[in-house]
Amino acid sequence: MAEIETTSAINIVRGKFKKSDAGYFYIRNGKQFYRDREETYQKNQSPKQKYNSNVFAYANAYMAEHYGTPEGKAQLKIEFEAAHHIGSNGKTYSTPWSWKFNSLQHEYRQTHPFA
Repeated sequence: MAEIETTSAINIVRGKFKKSDAGYFYIRNGKQFYRDREETYQKNQSPKQKYNSNVFAYANAYMAEHYGTPEGKAQLKIEFEAAHHIGSNGKTYSTPWSWKFNSLQHEYRQTHPFA
């Protein structure tokens, strides 16, 4: 793998030898060490990606809680027809789910702006 020379006491940092490794190897003061490192997609996301993930999670949770039942789906269809298929951002949507989902995302972004 890649070898990186550093100015600190750690001389060489080596990456994973196999995909199944949970960490990486490095040499410090002439001895080889192994360090576990959790690598998740969420950990490697930028702040904007984490914000967008929160927006998506909020909309999903709200939809599941309020419109997951047959009664909720009927109510969603009534709200969709009353809004004439137009969302809060001015776009026209073809399904009640996409209309409400995008409206919830827009609502979250208005109440929690990305700084």
